[in-house]
Amino acid sequence: MKPLSPTLRDNYRYIAFRLSFEEPIRARDLQTEIARTAKSLFGDVGVSKLNIRVVAFDGSKGLVRCNFRHVPELQVTLASISKIKNKRICVTAIGTSGTIKAAIEKYLQIEEKIRRNISSYVTMPVSGKAVRICGKEIDIIPEDRKTVDRADVNFIGITIDDNERLI
Repeated sequence: MKPLSPTLRDNYRYIAFRLSFEEPIRARDLQTEIARTAKSLFGDVGVSKLNIRVVAFDGSKGLVRCNFRHVPELQVTLASISKIKNKRICVTAIGTSGTIKAAIEKYLQIEEKIRRNISSYVTMPVSGKAVRICGKEIDIIPEDRKTVDRADVNFIGITIDDNERLI
């Protein structure tokens, strides 16, 4: 059989996601819950158009593949998942890419670098927990609550460039 030419192949997008959970879950359970949630939101025909597949999952973050025309539907599906086998979870879409390699480089490996040392663009370094990472922007909750209370905000926002400058 002759392989399909690139113009006839399906185009996919890869959505990087992060899980916040009480207890660890398996990739198979996650795949099942994504399919079940998508079916309840969009029906059988909608799920077949989405063409969803969990490509990679390491327990806390991973990649999901879908048809390039249906990225918003998959993002809605991921945001709608709140429990898997009576274990509370929160799925956060980090970013979207056209290739697996780009998705891993842009969205999945950058968190490890940030978690080593998180600093604030304010005059002093602040360590804390990253709660949202979007491209080069990071929102953190500092370990020292006085920093947040003085500014009357919930999070401190920094960029990766600020972080590297202060390290």
